[in-house]
Amino acid sequence: MKICPICIAIALASALVAQASVEPGEDLETALSKLGKPIGTIELRDKTLLLYPQGEVVIRDDRVTEIDLMTDSEFAADQARIKQERAEWQADQERRAALRTEEGHAVKASKLGSTAFAALPAKDRVDYWRSFQIHYPNIDVSEEIGRALESYQSELTELKAQQRIAELEARVAKAEQEATAARLETEKLKEDAKNARRSTRYGLRYYYDPVVHPRYLYRPPTVTIYSNGQKQKAEPEVPDYWKFRNYNPDGTAERVARFFHEQQKQ
Repeated sequence: MKICPICIAIALASALVAQASVEPGEDLETALSKLGKPIGTIELRDKTLLLYPQGEVVIRDDRVTEIDLMTDSEFAADQARIKQERAEWQADQERRAALRTEEGHAVKASKLGSTAFAALPAKDRVDYWRSFQIHYPNIDVSEEIGRALESYQSELTELKAQQRIAELEARVAKAEQEATAARLETEKLKEDAKNARRSTRYGLRYYYDPVVHPRYLYRPPTVTIYSNGQKQKAEPEVPDYWKFRNYNPDGTAERVARFFHEQQKQ
């Protein structure tokens, strides 16, 4: 059985106080010699309080002015009351701890049997069990925290793998998009080249003749000149384009053009 040093000091101080009585007006040294060493002192403006287990003594100007000490019977009754209150407080704390432990076991069993809780992400389960351990320190949930941490690590690994797969899929989609764009550009270039080949007449003489195939349907105007009461028409001169042509006189197109040219001149 352990002996409390504070209890011994209180008992000794009580014995000293019981053996000697202090009267108002005594000096500080006399009061201390009778009462013994106080368990505490309080310094106020104009006085000092000497604290003892049985009460207090007020000192002013090194003299005892007030005494508030219990008698032996009062002190014994007060100590018994304090002891009873302490025992009741300890019993209440133990009862509360037992109820809290019982509550914690019930909450733990409920969470372990809940499918909704098991379906939560591992990180949420880890956070819950850590918070549970703070609220219910007497209940061991180290195994639950360990399993949740293992699941959390597995989920992190899976998420990293899914992220890498998503990146690869994005790269493949981008490559397919670029390949499609290149194929469409190639097809467009092929179509443009095909149209260019169709518009070019290889092996045939193709030209625009200003007489046979004029670009503009334009007839030169006829100018009438009046001079001294006489009217005179000035016919425009039709240019002879044939003077400036290089053609093959044996070709059919040239002969047809020459025929209609001679008809216009008549």
